[in-house]
Amino acid sequence: MSLSASKKERLKQIAAEVQEILGGCAHADGRPMTFSELEDECTEAGDLLTAGVIERRVAERETPQDSCCPSCQRPGTRLLDDEVRVLQTDRGEVAWMEPVFFCRSCRRSFFPSLG
Repeated sequence: MSLSASKKERLKQIAAEVQEILGGCAHADGRPMTFSELEDECTEAGDLLTAGVIERRVAERETPQDSCCPSCQRPGTRLLDDEVRVLQTDRGEVAWMEPVFFCRSCRRSFFPSLG
């Protein structure tokens, strides 16, 4: 996926905001941070930002009102309560609410495939 020039510019602005949040390039005692320490701090901030964006994007997807069992392909019944779905990504753990369906034939619950 290629980002538009305007999106790239906005992300650069957000990078400047992240730098303000992280603060200067020195430890509390005044010693300068090494490049490795700066990189580690920026990587942690980037991972938190990425995981947060993934969570928000996944949460806004439309959820199906009906779904077939992945084992027998019969229609499942949607359960009343959604469940938290947690996934470990390359950038950290993300969690979102997802509908749960039950197959009476297989006697199992399943999450619908959203692709």
